[in-house]
Amino acid sequence: MKKNILAIGMAAIGVLGAVTLAGCNGGEEGAGAAYITTAIARTAGSGTRGAFDELVINSEGEALEDHIGEGDWILTAGTTGQVVTQVGDNSAFLGYISMGSVDANKDKIKAVKVNGVDATVAEVLAGNYELSRPFNLLYEDYASLSDAAKNFFAYIYSDAAAEIIGTEWIAFDKPAESPVGEYTAYTGAKATVTLHGSTSLQPMIKLLKEAYEDENPNVTIVYGGSGSGEAQAAVEDGSADFGMISRAPKGGELELGCAQVAIDGIAVVVNKNSALTNVTFDQLFDLFVEGTKIECK
Repeated sequence: MKKNILAIGMAAIGVLGAVTLAGCNGGEEGAGAAYITTAIARTAGSGTRGAFDELVINSEGEALEDHIGEGDWILTAGTTGQVVTQVGDNSAFLGYISMGSVDANKDKIKAVKVNGVDATVAEVLAGNYELSRPFNLLYEDYASLSDAAKNFFAYIYSDAAAEIIGTEWIAFDKPAESPVGEYTAYTGAKATVTLHGSTSLQPMIKLLKEAYEDENPNVTIVYGGSGSGEAQAAVEDGSADFGMISRAPKGGELELGCAQVAIDGIAVVVNKNSALTNVTFDQLFDLFVEGTKIECK
């Protein structure tokens, strides 16, 4: 059954550098700050940031980039891994990452409720969890894709892939008008299929790659990239068969083929030892835009 999703736009913001900071009330067992004092935002070009800004920041008519640099309460990180490192080392820090990346990092961080709702697949499917967005693949033209790329594309919509995606995300049924065929094992010559872009899609693509390559040893799946903002260029210059974006397409991306392959939730994360259990959109807005502390309770 086809799922309904919220289409999320991308905020237009300037490029910001990643940060690496020393620990503050960090990873000691049982250590936890009394207040969240510092927000970790993703850098421009990140689909995760675009979705977070659209839902939490821009919804109030604000632009987050106008506030970065005003004080020491907001810092930026270039990748999901950097957010995990910063939050995992600092119990006074709060950030956001793909819901699918939380479990693999539960030794460092935890997800908190948002507006009183748990950050789970079940709550996203039920329409209760408000921080969710689409996972899309961009491509130049379906007819011009290699046989191996078409085969991997078909695999992503297969029942086997849906089971894998469903472990952490929400599988999206192939639209009736899709040119993608039914999946069967690849029988062609050795080939490579390349995906580039959003780091939020990469944990899911890694799992699909491993299962697909087990069934199709003649195909190697290669993926990489530092954000959704890199996806369009990679497809257009031919360095990638597919561009990965963790938001709705925009601008020149609308001229490319675009296929939704999953739904993702954005988890708000804190240090695993933090006493914080829930945040509201208002609290997130006040922290990121104004530097207002959040009491950990």
